Amino acid sequence: MTGPPPLRLFLDRSTQGRRFVDAVRALVPDVETINDRYGVQEAQSIQDIQWISEATADGRILVGADRYMLRNPLERRTVCRTGARYVVFGTNNLRATRMIDLFTECLPRIEQLTALPGPWVHRIAQHGLERLHLNCEDA
Repeated sequence: MTGPPPLRLFLDRSTQGRRFVDAVRALVPDVETINDRYGVQEAQSIQDIQWISEATADGRILVGADRYMLRNPLERRTVCRTGARYVVFGTNNLRATRMIDLFTECLPRIEQLTALPGPWVHRIAQHGLERLHLNCEDA
């Protein structure tokens, strides 16, 4: 019996604090950031629909802190159409140390999610990981 596929993460621009990136890289061997993929300058202006599509096509689980991205119809439909798998912090106002602690606490569950096909969105919250409703009816 085989386990879930290896965890491959893509960290979006909302998680680009050096401490968080370094901590995730210490926990997960296969991590790519938006800056790694596009370069620091271009990453600032890359459209969300582009990195969502490309990182998803590479089999990566997306990690971000911009939950409001799902309220943008174009970005939400991109998540749906591409089958993206997105783990998002409940707020983007967390200190790096708290983000690292929450991510570390939720990591075993995130690793289990690698076997679950997208599209889906899970929120990293104070009480753990929870699945969010993703409306794909208009995708």
